[in-house]
Amino acid sequence: MVHKKAQLQSDIDLVLKNYDYDFSGVDITPLGNGHINNTYKVTIPFSSIKSESAFVLQQINHNIFIKTVELSNNAQKINTHLLQQKNDGKYPLLVPQQLLTKTGESCIKVGDNYWRLMEFINNSYTLEKVESPEQAALVANAFAQFSCSLSDFPAKELDIIIDDFHDIRFRMRQLTEAVSNDLHGRLADCQALVNFCFDQKTFIDHVIYISGKLPLHVTHNDTKINNLLFRQNEFGTGAIPCAVIDLDTCMPGLLMHDFGDMVRTCCGNLAEDDTSTDKMVFKFDIFEALIKNYQNAFDDKMTALEKDSLIVGAKLLPFIIGTRFLTDHLNGDKYFQVSRENHNLDRATNQLQLFTLVCEAEPELVKLGS
Repeated sequence: MVHKKAQLQSDIDLVLKNYDYDFSGVDITPLGNGHINNTYKVTIPFSSIKSESAFVLQQINHNIFIKTVELSNNAQKINTHLLQQKNDGKYPLLVPQQLLTKTGESCIKVGDNYWRLMEFINNSYTLEKVESPEQAALVANAFAQFSCSLSDFPAKELDIIIDDFHDIRFRMRQLTEAVSNDLHGRLADCQALVNFCFDQKTFIDHVIYISGKLPLHVTHNDTKINNLLFRQNEFGTGAIPCAVIDLDTCMPGLLMHDFGDMVRTCCGNLAEDDTSTDKMVFKFDIFEALIKNYQNAFDDKMTALEKDSLIVGAKLLPFIIGTRFLTDHLNGDKYFQVSRENHNLDRATNQLQLFTLVCEAEPELVKLGS
């Protein structure tokens, strides 16, 4: 353990030497609770410069994000565009910048690992859960502003960071292969759930059809509330979003994916690995706040078909993550971290129950979105 800490400190020292700041005497502390990247707050003490300054240093998980340089380059392109939009008065949120190295690179490799340095937004914090329709409205508005302000950015100029990320055909092929192989003898205990997934052919065919009709946007692809920074408003009466963060999965995509992920993470009453699925309920008031504010923020930049697709996305995201959890369970928990036996199976059961509730609620959801 001591050796690992010493190696980490040595690596960080080497990383920081690539930037045009005096990082002598800095304080380095873990930041956030992410499960993929290792993130640290780097604080230059008051004695080093006129005032204390802080940065975010991140070690990018190159096992998950194989296209590591492309990831940081995507973020650089997005931030440059958003900053111009902000300077033109067209984007209201802050744009935390990546700092380029002395040689103009968006990330730096030390040993086997890739690192990047970013601005730290003072007096900001994250939230883990949507607590009210008013908060849901703020979340929807912030993520819509993000993609809307990028609507005139050519999405195809961004690299695909994770191939086939929301491609239902690919995910169903993965599940089919996992079922066929049954490498760990787990199929018998989840055959009913597997059958349920394959029984959704009509829905899957509709997703494939509508996906081919929709325009590409720059999408965030991880629109959870904890990927927003919040600050108290100027009157001190509540928290409002001040920045969209975690651009790792930003790439060309469909608006229904971002909206669907908001529904998936905001509209259920249970954590995604909670086993009390018989107590799961769908929060209609949260959904109404999400869909109305997401649509309103886009105004005429969202087509009629895209508006219709939001309901499809609300069903798709819990279904697709449910199938991914189920696939990983069958494959022996190779992708998602687990902390108990059948953890991924519990997650799959939970998310597919949420999919079922959204399907049952669809007629009402359509009314709320019209």
